[in-house]
Amino acid sequence: MQRRDWRAVAALTAAFTLTAGVAFTVAASPPAGGRSVQAAAAPLYRCTDATRVEAGPVGLTLCDAEPTGELVDRAERDNLQVRSGALVVTVAPGGVAAREGLVPNDMIFRVAGSDVDGGGPAGARLSDVGAASDTLVNFLRAGRPYRVKLRR
Repeated sequence: MQRRDWRAVAALTAAFTLTAGVAFTVAASPPAGGRSVQAAAAPLYRCTDATRVEAGPVGLTLCDAEPTGELVDRAERDNLQVRSGALVVTVAPGGVAAREGLVPNDMIFRVAGSDVDGGGPAGARLSDVGAASDTLVNFLRAGRPYRVKLRR
């Protein structure tokens, strides 16, 4: 049966061995059209206004982030974090941020150990990313915390 919806297609196989008992392998592939499950979900943060901040050295465009109704509704039930910070609007292809895996709708809340409460402060901190050492960036993706190290 072929499915044509936004759910990920998963295959589950089980192999029985005499010595190990049961071994499971799970393989998941994104839905047709190259769209991920995350892309189909409603965004959890949005820009507070039309103001955009360029963090040119790392290839990001940011804005001040605010939680959406979707996040407010799901935060407690799904154990999602609600923080203030900077929403990633665009990521320059081939830039430092793209190379390290940041994508639009990631919400940056800490740069180099300091909390940031909007696009301006995050952009200023990200402008200090250098080539001599790593800069740790903490962010939320789909309400879950992650971190990357950026270096020019």
